[in-house]
Amino acid sequence: MIAPENNIFKAATSAPSNIAIVKYWGKKGVQEPVNPSISFTLSKSITKTSISYSHNDSGLSIDFLFEGRSKEAFIPKLKTLSERLVKYLPFLESGDLKIESSNTFPHSSGIASSASSMASIARALYNIQMQITPNFKEASKPAMISEMARLGSGSACRSTMPGWVLWGETPLVSNSHNHYGISINESVHSVFNDLQDTILVIRKGAKSVSSTTGHQLMDNHPYRDGRIKQANKNIELLLGALKDGDFKTFSKVSEEEALSLHGLMMSSSPAYTLMAPESLRAIKRIIKFREHHHIPLTFTLDAGPNIHLIYPKSQSKIVHPFIEEHLRVLCDNEEVIFDEISLQ
Repeated sequence: MIAPENNIFKAATSAPSNIAIVKYWGKKGVQEPVNPSISFTLSKSITKTSISYSHNDSGLSIDFLFEGRSKEAFIPKLKTLSERLVKYLPFLESGDLKIESSNTFPHSSGIASSASSMASIARALYNIQMQITPNFKEASKPAMISEMARLGSGSACRSTMPGWVLWGETPLVSNSHNHYGISINESVHSVFNDLQDTILVIRKGAKSVSSTTGHQLMDNHPYRDGRIKQANKNIELLLGALKDGDFKTFSKVSEEEALSLHGLMMSSSPAYTLMAPESLRAIKRIIKFREHHHIPLTFTLDAGPNIHLIYPKSQSKIVHPFIEEHLRVLCDNEEVIFDEISLQ
């Protein structure tokens, strides 16, 4: 039952960014992946969202503010999302919706800001529906919120739950699904429970080519089939490495996936490059440092120039001085974000 028109319903939520080790790159249907992916959610890189809603009968209007400023460019995405979510959340048929959002990290630069944003919005919208319709129930709330987040941004479905998340169907995991992410924490060795993710902010600001465009360019990519085969192979390798506590294989998959992702961008038509010269310099320094010290240390990148440096917490004492002395100087305004996996 819809509340009286003078009632305003409010919800405030947050959701973390996530970093994929096996990447999702390429779509089918409505926001479904062409290959499965595995990520872990972060602890400090978070989007906070507050939503207020009041009912009317004249259709849905949306107002969006990001960090206190109106962002008209984001409205079409939110309208598309609301149209997709009406079947889950009937209140979205009409009313006034005001969404305010802010990040603890740079947005639109390859740190999955759309994932954390859409995940937090999905959570808040779900909470509002619960207020409007107190007997509103869903058989599986986590799966529903994950699916709703996916309809806004594919990788957002992995930001609705903590720790290690698998998204996409694979015969290796019986309950895997293309519509929502599932937790695989119970199948992960304790070696991976305290991973540090130090983000080297090589470049801030919007990317020259959006992830949406990048996914579209995979439709007719000459290496599309090979990429799908590679991703499925790496899913199998990564699941085994996570189960066995095998950091060496984990590292191999992480780096291969990162560089393959950017290789796909550079071999698209039209081709484009999101890595910066400093990204390559940082990678070379990381590999040289690891080879010299023989420690568990790896890296990955999302669709942007920024580097995620990944290592167990036990290695912080040796890795942090390396970051300060050799990597911070390569970052935009020397910005480095010290983050870690979130299991709660």
